[in-house]
Amino acid sequence: MAMTKNLEKQFSIEFVNLEEMIPQNHFLRVIEEHFDWNFIYEEVEKLYSKVGRKSVDPVVLIKIHILKFLFNEDSLRKTYEALQYNLLYKWFIGYDICKKTPDHSTYSQNYKRKFCKLEKDLLQTVFDKVIELLIDWNCLDMTAVYIDSTHTKAYANKKKNHKELVKIEAKKYQKELDLEIALKGLHDEELSEEEYFKEVERIIKCNEEVDTEEVIGEKEIIVSDIDKDAGMLYKSDKEKMFGYNTSVICENNNYILTVDTNGSNVHDSISYYQSFENLINHFDISTIDYFVGDAAYLTPHICKTIIDLDMIPAMPYTRKGYRKGYFKKYEFVYDEYNDIYICPNEKDLIPTGRIDKNGYIVYKANEHDCSNCPFKEQCTKSKCKQILRHVWEKYKEMVNDYRHHEDVKEIYKQRPQHIERVFADGKMKYGLRKTYFRTKERVHRELTLLYACMNLKKFALHHYA
Repeated sequence: MAMTKNLEKQFSIEFVNLEEMIPQNHFLRVIEEHFDWNFIYEEVEKLYSKVGRKSVDPVVLIKIHILKFLFNEDSLRKTYEALQYNLLYKWFIGYDICKKTPDHSTYSQNYKRKFCKLEKDLLQTVFDKVIELLIDWNCLDMTAVYIDSTHTKAYANKKKNHKELVKIEAKKYQKELDLEIALKGLHDEELSEEEYFKEVERIIKCNEEVDTEEVIGEKEIIVSDIDKDAGMLYKSDKEKMFGYNTSVICENNNYILTVDTNGSNVHDSISYYQSFENLINHFDISTIDYFVGDAAYLTPHICKTIIDLDMIPAMPYTRKGYRKGYFKKYEFVYDEYNDIYICPNEKDLIPTGRIDKNGYIVYKANEHDCSNCPFKEQCTKSKCKQILRHVWEKYKEMVNDYRHHEDVKEIYKQRPQHIERVFADGKMKYGLRKTYFRTKERVHRELTLLYACMNLKKFALHHYA
């Protein structure tokens, strides 16, 4: 067979039907068929005038932004550049081959001047509408939900920073904790049944009327000169960066249910509350049997909130904070009936009656027992051993008991296949590793749309399959 060389470019005129050029099994066709974009017109209608020059279709602007994540474009600017020659992109936004596409600044200016004035963020509305689509098609399996967070690198130079004093906010559950501490103190008083209930009513009433302090102190943190909302993340002793921490809850089919964004210096146990509140407000939690999280969520109050809602927590056991060569706390047996701890030498640690502001009760051993104890070198360097027990410690003990159940073991083993897989896909396929936006509000907006696109593409691929 002779070799052919096309030395000259040949130009020809052809009649092309863009609809026929797009494969019938492409996931964008499924999105177009099942996702109704008309809600965007309803949301932004009041922002546009009924007279004057015609604007760019707001649905087109949102679709272009969605293309950025669906095909992992580096930026919106590059997405708009690709839009000029990518026929698939043009088909998706409803443009003909020869129709001029919008400029890259059109979207940002529209958001800055119009869309940001909406009562509810437009990109959050897109996320909510995707969730509605998943519910309508029975895509969600809420038997178990998984919570975790991941870090996204901020668009900020880590060397440009300064130290700043910031206010320490009180715990979200501080009022509930104060009530529990007050009620716990009644057990030490000798009261009749009638007096006890009267005292309980008085304490509850006072707790409702008194406002807790919103700010309890100050602390020094490192703040970026470029993006003040980003938090300093220490990945190792040598490596550090400014970033954002995204807390996510997903279900058994890896669809994302809630998204919450904070600086990387916010601990997972703090960001949990907003995510959990979003879950309760937007979904029927009666269908959830298991709530799965890692050791970061193993706090007394988090355990309490999950168990009180009749969900089974699936969490690991952690031994952080123990000194090498010393007895662990679990080696001291708690006698619930007598409310005492029994040490390995079979001596009692009794409650002192003091409860600190964080809800911890001090259990103290007798100095004489400790001084003559053969295990003192393995127990404490103080005159006598002390153990702290939280007023909600029983909930942590219940979680530890659930950990040994076979069904909980199996559910926890599936955690890497769900929530960790969500983050892996987000970083490898959707650009979750870093953000080109600044301020918490804008970053949260972008990440919310990113997870909405993950849900939408997953639905399209699963639906076609």
